[in-house]
Amino acid sequence: MESIKELHESGRYIGGQFVDTFEKEFASYCNVQCCVSTGNGLDALSIILRAETALNRLPKNAKIAVPANTYIATILSVVHSHHTPVLFETEQCVVQVDDLKKIKEDYDAIIVVDLYGIMVDDDVYAFAKANHKKIYTDTAQSHGGRTSSGKTSGSLAAASAFSFYPTKNLGALGDAGAIVTNDPELAAMCRKIANYGRDSQFLNSEIGVNSRMDPLQALFLSTRLQVLESDNNSRRSIAYKYSQGIDNKKVQLLSTQLANRSVFHIYPIFVEDRVAFIDFMKHHGIQTGCHYEVPPHQQKAFSKWNDLQFPATESRHQQQVSLPCHPLLDTQEVHHIIQTINSY
Repeated sequence: MESIKELHESGRYIGGQFVDTFEKEFASYCNVQCCVSTGNGLDALSIILRAETALNRLPKNAKIAVPANTYIATILSVVHSHHTPVLFETEQCVVQVDDLKKIKEDYDAIIVVDLYGIMVDDDVYAFAKANHKKIYTDTAQSHGGRTSSGKTSGSLAAASAFSFYPTKNLGALGDAGAIVTNDPELAAMCRKIANYGRDSQFLNSEIGVNSRMDPLQALFLSTRLQVLESDNNSRRSIAYKYSQGIDNKKVQLLSTQLANRSVFHIYPIFVEDRVAFIDFMKHHGIQTGCHYEVPPHQQKAFSKWNDLQFPATESRHQQQVSLPCHPLLDTQEVHHIIQTINSY
C-alpha cells in the first residue's frame, strides 16, 4: 500500500526512477552488470534471442537446443524469435552434460532451464563454452539460486530471463519479467527491442515490441527483494523436512544432488497414479499442483512434434506432483502433509 501511494504521488506510471532502481537492485542481487526489465518472462527470453540475432551473434532461423522437459514458454520464446527449436531429452529434471552429448542434430545455441527452482550446474556452462555454443538460461523459477560452486542464478549464461509472475519466489502484483547479463551491448539491444526498437522518441532502427515493467511492479518487487533470501531459506527448510520425513515407497523424491541446488519454487515428487494421489491429498485437505501435465512436444500447438518420443520427459510429466512449499506454511501444516503422504 505504501508503494501504491508513492507511485500515485510520483505521477509516473510507465518507466521512471522506480523501474531504474529495481533494475539496479536486481542486477546487484544476481551479481551481473545489467538488468533490463520486461513485461513478463516469456518476453524476456524472446527478446534475448531477437537481440542476439540483431547483433549478428545468432544466424537467422538458428537451431536452438531446448530440453523437452520444460514449460511450453521456453519453446515459444524460440518460435516467437523466428528460430527453430531442437528438442532433446533430459535424463534428470534439469540438463546435464551427458544430455547435451547425446544430441544428434546440429545446433547453434542452447537454452537450459532451472526447472522447479533447481539450478543447472556449472559443468553444463563449461561444456557449452568448450564447444563454442552460445548458452542462455530460462531462470523463471530460480530467483536467488546457487550452483554447486556458489554461482548465482542469472550470472552464468550469455543472458538469462526471469519471470516475476505472482507465484514465483520473487513475485510481482501481476506479470513482469527481466533480462540479466554481463554484456552491456546485449543489454542495450534488449532494451531497444523491448521499447519498440526505438533509438529516440520518433526514430526506430529495429523491429521491436512493447514489453515494459510498470513502476508499480518495480516498487513491489524492490520491497519483496529485501526478503527473498529469508523466503528462500523458509522454502529450503520446508523441503528439508519433506526429504527427511516422507517415507513411502510409492513416492519418489528429488535426489540430494538436485535438491542441494534448488530454491524450491516448487517441491516436486513423482507418483505412479497421480490422479489417485491428488484425490487422496485433497480428501485430507491438502491442495497439490502439477508442473506440468502435458509436455510441450505433445501439445496440439506443436502438432508437428507429436510423434516425437522422449520417455524420461513423458514419464515425469505423467507422474509429477507439486507439494505446498512456500514461506506461509507453518510447522503443523508441514507435519500434516508428511503424515498424510506416508499414509498413502
